[in-house]
Amino acid sequence: MRRLTVALLFLLFPTSFEALHAQQTAFNEATELLEQQEFRQAIDQYIEIEKEGHQSGALWYNMGIAYSQLDSLGMAKYYFLRSSNYKETKSDALQAVQTINERFSRRSAVLPPLPWERFFTFLDEQVGTSALHILGFVFLYSAVVLILISWYLKKNQNLYRYLMYACMGLALVHFASAFYITYLDNRYDTGVVTDRQSRVYQSPNSTSAEVSIAYEGYILRVDKHQSESRDEWLYIRLENGMTGWIPSPSVRVIP
Repeated sequence: MRRLTVALLFLLFPTSFEALHAQQTAFNEATELLEQQEFRQAIDQYIEIEKEGHQSGALWYNMGIAYSQLDSLGMAKYYFLRSSNYKETKSDALQAVQTINERFSRRSAVLPPLPWERFFTFLDEQVGTSALHILGFVFLYSAVVLILISWYLKKNQNLYRYLMYACMGLALVHFASAFYITYLDNRYDTGVVTDRQSRVYQSPNSTSAEVSIAYEGYILRVDKHQSESRDEWLYIRLENGMTGWIPSPSVRVIP
């Protein structure tokens, strides 16, 4: 029965199976090049796989390894961070990021995140907006049920009213949190400086006042809303809290 199912799927979607087989073959060939220490050739092969639409934690992780061996630490950190977004490679990728950070000659001063930033980051990573919406609807429907109960039961109406207000308040909090997290995700991205160093300016113009210097491996917060109106420039915030404009070719933005 299993063989019959696979055969039917192959008849229905032959192109998809052929494409997947070709991608896997190309990935295996690139990995062999990586094991043979042909790092540049391996990277070129992985890039071709990426162009064909294939994305995975293993792909980004192997690219990080290849770039680290070529001493392109900014690019290595970028791909390890991308790999950390996948469960199967998260642990190894984060450990690789720590190892890469130790190899940088310069490190950015890091401003501790504010409590509310840590709170919403925790909600985004550990709970997620879908769960927040579901919880919001649960509390909202609970408030409706309490209203109906208070109509039919004459006793303890004040108690039901207070519970109703509490459920409505909790629903509003969950919906507002989900909306704010979605807003942050849509407006901001994370970037990694891949050039050895890049100047940060007060305005999107190299003749404006210099704010700071961002070195290879620095993590940036990219404001997509501010940046979309400027070609070749990104409006960013450094980890030390300073803001300014940086040439976009110097940065790789994590999608």
